[in-house]
Amino acid sequence: MEFHSSILRIFSYLKERKKFSFSKYADGEFQILTNKLYTNCDGWRFDPATDSDEYDLLVKSFLYKHPNYIVGISCPCCQPMEDVNWMRTNVGSDDVTWANLFVNSNYNFFLDNFIPEFDKWEGRVILFANENGLGKNLPFQVDKYIPLKMDSWKKPYVFDLIKIAKEISDQEKDQLFLFSGGPLGNILSHLLHEHNQLNTYLDIGSTINPWIVGKNRGYLKGNNNKICIW
Repeated sequence: MEFHSSILRIFSYLKERKKFSFSKYADGEFQILTNKLYTNCDGWRFDPATDSDEYDLLVKSFLYKHPNYIVGISCPCCQPMEDVNWMRTNVGSDDVTWANLFVNSNYNFFLDNFIPEFDKWEGRVILFANENGLGKNLPFQVDKYIPLKMDSWKKPYVFDLIKIAKEISDQEKDQLFLFSGGPLGNILSHLLHEHNQLNTYLDIGSTINPWIVGKNRGYLKGNNNKICIW
């Protein structure tokens, strides 16, 4: 498996309007999946003592198996090999790639190719992202912007958002759902694909942060030459 050829494959699916879902699990999601107390760099927090429902939702998304459900996991150049091996052993999908697929040395390709493809999508584009992005100029047209709080992936918000997302997914076919909301992206990538496979669902992570909350990742500040290894 090669880093750039993997993003080319996902882009070909997008360009061909294939109905699929991509869900990515990096270090923060790993901590939740292994049920460990954790505070993310963005400020959200997971506590096994109080967040068992959220844990169950994320585990189910990680174990979900379908031919058109693609899962990104951590790589040994970014996370300890022990963590990587755990994810490789326990992931449900047979179609596994990098959690970092859209970032590091692939980020410029994402900007130059995925963003224009989002902008000329024939169906509706639905974006779940930080509430700070409401009203801001985004690099592609969005038909529905669903604003998220830092803890939108947790109770009580998560169950309301799941209901709203399913209702939107049923309104039309050929919609493009984009998730930039931490673990909520994993949860929705799974549940929406399971609910309605007539749309496309992509967890795009922090890739659009520059337009929403600012350049708060190293790769967004120009440190994007790293080629991840498998």
